[in-house]
Amino acid sequence: MFNSERFIRERVKCCACGGTLKNSKHINGICLDKLAEWDYPVWNNILVADEHPEKRAMAFVCDECLKKKRQPKFAVEWDDHENVKYHPIEDLKDLPEITEEEVNRVLRNSMQRY
Repeated sequence: MFNSERFIRERVKCCACGGTLKNSKHINGICLDKLAEWDYPVWNNILVADEHPEKRAMAFVCDECLKKKRQPKFAVEWDDHENVKYHPIEDLKDLPEITEEEVNRVLRNSMQRY
C-alpha cells in the first residue's frame, strides 16, 4: 500500500526553498488556484465541483518556510509513485478562487432540501 507521507518526506523537496521535508514535523500541503494538467497530487472542493471541475495544483513546504510565510515557487507532480516533477507556479494557468461564500451557498441549499 502506498504510504504518501513517507513518499513525500523521502522524494519531494520543499517547493519554496528546495530543501528536504524529511525533518519537518508536518507535511504542509498548499492548495493553489492554478490548473494542474497532471493527476497527482491535485485538489478540489467536492461541494462546488460542478462550478469548478478543474484539477488544482499543490505545493509542499517545510515547517521553516511555512513559519516564515515563504511562498512556494513550484507546484509538484508525481506519477506511479516514482517520478517527481516541479512546475514553476508562474507558468501555470490561473483559476478562479473557490470562495467561502460559494461553499456556504451550496451548503445552505443542500440543507434546505432536508
